[in-house]
Amino acid sequence: MKYTFNPEDLTKERSLHDVYKLTKKIKVNSFDFYFTLLLVILLSINAFCLSSSPELISSIRQWTPLVFGFTTTTLGFLITGFTIFATINKPELFLSLMEYKHPLYGISYLKYVYGVFMRVFIYFIFWSVIYLLVLLFGQENGLATKLLRALMFSHCTKVVGVQILYILVGSSAVFLVLTLKTFLFNIYAMLMQSLRWEVER
Repeated sequence: MKYTFNPEDLTKERSLHDVYKLTKKIKVNSFDFYFTLLLVILLSINAFCLSSSPELISSIRQWTPLVFGFTTTTLGFLITGFTIFATINKPELFLSLMEYKHPLYGISYLKYVYGVFMRVFIYFIFWSVIYLLVLLFGQENGLATKLLRALMFSHCTKVVGVQILYILVGSSAVFLVLTLKTFLFNIYAMLMQSLRWEVER
């Protein structure tokens, strides 16, 4: 089969950052967005109105090891599953998907589907790094604690910083769980597309 796309388009992205820039235009699932937004609101109410700073710090230190373990373990399973999934599909199907543009985003269906896959990986890697930094530097005698004392920030600034970190850790953890359903649906959609392609070709 003769393809009309430029082969160089297949290798246009040179880094994960390039892949992320490609996928930024792809909208986040509405349910994921609004559910995470609701959680941000609830966590904000708890952080700003109902809890003291020591309570929030305690929650952050309890949550972070759990969510870091979750993200790193899940990332390992996702990479393994994605590798198997990518190898069982035929290159002819991928090249055929490269021929067609997504009507909303102006990129090929191949880049769209695999971009969504890769975006999940990027989310997990990014937040794993954030959680690791909190683990390394956010302990009672950690570097962040000592720096905050040394830099003489106002008490109000420290409290707001703790509140924001509490909201970020809690809401990001739930958002990452929600992205898994998008990942799973994409696998299902690609498998069905593969079968349809076999029938119609």
